[in-house]
Amino acid sequence: MEKFTLFDLTISTPTLIELVEILSRRISNNEKTFVVTANASIIVKTTEDERYKFAVQNADIIVPDGIGVIWALKKIYRRKAVRVTGIDTMMALCDKARASGWKIYLLGAKIDVVEKAARNLTEKFGNIVCGYHHGYFEKEGPLEQIKQAKPDLIFVGMGVPKQEIWIYENFRKTTAKLAMGVGGSFDVISGIKKRAPNFIQRARLEWLYRFLQSPLEKKNVPKDISKFIGLVLSQAKQYKY
Repeated sequence: MEKFTLFDLTISTPTLIELVEILSRRISNNEKTFVVTANASIIVKTTEDERYKFAVQNADIIVPDGIGVIWALKKIYRRKAVRVTGIDTMMALCDKARASGWKIYLLGAKIDVVEKAARNLTEKFGNIVCGYHHGYFEKEGPLEQIKQAKPDLIFVGMGVPKQEIWIYENFRKTTAKLAMGVGGSFDVISGIKKRAPNFIQRARLEWLYRFLQSPLEKKNVPKDISKFIGLVLSQAKQYKY
């Protein structure tokens, strides 16, 4: 994997297939792996919140999820990269879990959403879900329950900054080999929300589709994008080719 530094974060640029192969190998080798799928909002938050920045910097692998990060790598480094989304990575790992006998734990969203997401994953991949819990809790939340469930993978869908901070502070206390923040993926997997059609994804407008579905929840997205563009243009001036 090529790696680039972007606002004090080390961004790796694998394809989805390469990433899943790497993660699968690390899981099989019992290597603890904290994954961040970074978009513009995540990177902007790291520039504003030192606690969050420290958590993300301690991830083992950071990959570009949002199209803004892809643009930043091209603008600053003149390098092409492909977008690797959290939900695509999660679903590919669930498929691997079915074949390998791994168990997964879902943490986040409202109770009815995470319940339905767990049910839909069970229908699609078999008995891979060993537990789930909603995302509305204080401090470490259901950490003891997770320890008892003994998952191999933990997917955390609590949004920024809570999901990465929870993973950084609690993941290594569990038996899990991999933990990854997946934002609103449980909403899509449960069927509560729809993912953008392929033509919108190809047009690189999935962020806008998500914003229009939940404008109140995503009210900070336009501001984050504007700030991110300014940060990228400022850093790009420092590089000469």
